[in-house]
Amino acid sequence: MAGTVSLASTAGCLDVVPFLGDDQTQIEPEDPGDDPDGTLEEFYYLLEDNGIIVEEVYHNTGDDDLLLFYDSEADDEVESEDEIGMIYVIFRDGLIDRGAELNHLYTEVSGNFEGQVEGWGINSEWAEQDLAGDADELAVFNQIRGTYIYPDGHEPEEAEIDESELETDSEAPAEDPQSNGSNTSTDTTND
Repeated sequence: MAGTVSLASTAGCLDVVPFLGDDQTQIEPEDPGDDPDGTLEEFYYLLEDNGIIVEEVYHNTGDDDLLLFYDSEADDEVESEDEIGMIYVIFRDGLIDRGAELNHLYTEVSGNFEGQVEGWGINSEWAEQDLAGDADELAVFNQIRGTYIYPDGHEPEEAEIDESELETDSEAPAEDPQSNGSNTSTDTTND
């Protein structure tokens, strides 16, 4: 598929959570009513309406990034990932699906349990691929997990991720499970 960017190619671009600067606009919640427009203010409102305790939301107008600071009510990793999944779905459906022009969502999490993730991010391309059917929600969530920032002294648990889930280009060569992990295909054509 021409023009399709695989999730794997955008991994690693969320290594640094940006700091607040002069080109930040603080966002306030606004009820979307019966005819939502997909605004940043509606996103804030929808987060709170779905039980996310929002501290602040900023729009970095220079980079078109959204910065979300929230208080987690999670008591364990499963509940924390449920919150993250909820925020992703609201971001995907409430903003990206409605045409919002954003590059990333970065978060800072005020944790509720020892070792909880302190921040994570989403590349908007991942949500676009999910919406287009070029990637499934599980593959996107695994990409989000790859952006987690943990407190010092806490290492992430080893996740069992099937790397084949990250290939979204239908022309990508399949890896033989019997092989040593190297791909012997000589086709290097990029569409």
